[in-house]
Amino acid sequence: MTERQPPTSQEYIEQLFSPEREEELDTFMAMSFMPIDPYDRVADIGCGPGYFSIPMAKHLVHGKLYALDMDDEMLDALRPRVEEAKLGNVEVLKCGATDFPLEAESLDGVLLAFVTHQSEDRIAFLETVLDLLRPRGWCVVLEWHRETTESGPPLERRINPDELEALAVEAGYRFRWWRDLNCSQYMALLRK
Repeated sequence: MTERQPPTSQEYIEQLFSPEREEELDTFMAMSFMPIDPYDRVADIGCGPGYFSIPMAKHLVHGKLYALDMDDEMLDALRPRVEEAKLGNVEVLKCGATDFPLEAESLDGVLLAFVTHQSEDRIAFLETVLDLLRPRGWCVVLEWHRETTESGPPLERRINPDELEALAVEAGYRFRWWRDLNCSQYMALLRK
């Protein structure tokens, strides 16, 4: 039996925009549950090539979207998509694991789409994000249920909703609710 090789960055980007993923994870359905306002200043932290960034920026007609990622290849894949969509309200920024080039209390909202499980120190990560939010700001977290699926992160990295709630409360958030997005992924709303 041969071991499966991890995909290249380009293969991974193609997977993120595959029709199968779009069927499983509808960005507009997920956004309909976010408390996002057209005037908000929002960060998509761990934006990748912009699966959520582009739809959110289109919604933020009077606001601004900060698309942050640590990976230069992901940011390079996002920039032409932003230009092609003619979005003047998007700022693409490189960040570190907990080093975000934004001012404290400068954001109305943050999206963390499938990035919390990657953090080595999840509490510190969530605390750093909390510092970016204005009072009563929101944070939407998308994650994988801790169950075996054909795709997604290793089982031991996944975070169930009750685990996310405990992490969020310890980091200083008010945990508002969670809901399933599909059979293997969910979203949760946190408030400052």
